[in-house]
Amino acid sequence: MTIPLTDHHMPTTPSPLMQRHVLARVTDTLVRRFDGAVALAEVRATVEQAFADLKADARITTYLPALTEHEATRRLEALTASPTRITGSSTQLSAA
Repeated sequence: MTIPLTDHHMPTTPSPLMQRHVLARVTDTLVRRFDGAVALAEVRATVEQAFADLKADARITTYLPALTEHEATRRLEALTASPTRITGSSTQLSAA
């Protein structure tokens, strides 16, 4: 696969490898931020789903990782702010 270049030989689209690396960093950051409030698997799933949702409609993919971090953070904050959360087969009540 050839990545299109500009006149200055800079890639015009981010490489998939770089996007995966940045998304892994985003996931690690959010895992630390929501430690104890949201399970690791749930953070990963939220980041992956936010990325997939944004990528589906994206015309320009350069800023997808930053937009993904913002959207995943918004979703996780909404999740932790809800008075009740269903996790697996149990319901957790959070003290608000």
